[in-house]
Amino acid sequence: MSMQRGKNISMPSNVLEISNLTKKYGGFVAVDGFNLELQQGTVHGLVGPNGAGKSTMLSIISGLRRKTSGEINFGLPQKEVMLMPDTPDFFGFLTARQVVDLARSPFADDIPKENVEKAIFDVGLSDAIDKKVDGFSRGMKQRLGLATTIIGHPNLILLDEPCSALDPIGRHDVLEIVTKLKKRATVLFSTHILSDVETVCDSVTVVDHGRTLYEGAVSGISNNEKSFEESVIELLRPSGVL
Repeated sequence: MSMQRGKNISMPSNVLEISNLTKKYGGFVAVDGFNLELQQGTVHGLVGPNGAGKSTMLSIISGLRRKTSGEINFGLPQKEVMLMPDTPDFFGFLTARQVVDLARSPFADDIPKENVEKAIFDVGLSDAIDKKVDGFSRGMKQRLGLATTIIGHPNLILLDEPCSALDPIGRHDVLEIVTKLKKRATVLFSTHILSDVETVCDSVTVVDHGRTLYEGAVSGISNNEKSFEESVIELLRPSGVL
């Protein structure tokens, strides 16, 4: 399946440049020649079905996994890059306050302790700030994971399925946070929820089986006859399958 390229988005500088990124597990190719240029102050979405390679890409960018080949170049110090995994987990005996404060500790010289309460408030967990995490639902853990991700004020934020376990209110809150983050950071996030991409993303990459099918502006994938969702599904659906 050939790749489509959308409209270029003109921004002043790149915070991330990826060239021909490949990841193989034996004979299985999880990521196949992935390319991306991510501009400062933008939100970019990674869209694709389960097994498309989205989580693998994010984990390689963050340094949790090794690439097989390709180049990854950052336009900022790597300490300013932060990943929130799709299923964040924490020591159950800690409270939400303690978890976020622990995440703050590497940046304690620059981030005051008062910011812990603000981060927890921003993700909607103020009522549970002094409750132990072992009683948290998956959705609450995702909110807490987001708080630990933003507490250090990273300039490149990688979010892996940040809304997957959230109810409609939670999704709305997280997308609002992502929109606000764009004022001071760059966000790359994966999702299955196409409407979320339309809501907050400037650009998008559609991937399947590790290959890029489209990369460009969100508005560039669709036309007057088809919606964004219809255009993405058409790319992902095998030819001839209804």
